[in-house]
Amino acid sequence: MKLSREQAEKLALDYVNKDKNENYKLVLVSVEVSKISPKYWAATFEVRTSEGHLMEGPLLILVDDDLEKAMSLDEAIEAHLANRDK
Repeated sequence: MKLSREQAEKLALDYVNKDKNENYKLVLVSVEVSKISPKYWAATFEVRTSEGHLMEGPLLILVDDDLEKAMSLDEAIEAHLANRDK
C-alpha cells in the first residue's frame, strides 16, 4: 500500500466533508484495508443527527490506493466496470 492509514483517513474525511450538512454529520468509525480488494482502504462512517443520534450506518467510503482518491461504493463499482472493458 502506498498510502498510510492516516493518509487514507484524511482522504475519506475530506470526501465526506466536502458537502457538509447542518442536519447530520458523518462520524468515522474505522479505516482498514478492504476485505473486498487490497487495492482499497475501507473507511466506515456512522450517519448521526446534529444532536448525535444514529440515523444510519455503516456508510462505506473506499480510498483507491493507486489513485489516492476517495469514492463511494457506487463510484468504485462504476470505475471497476468501466476499466474492466479496457
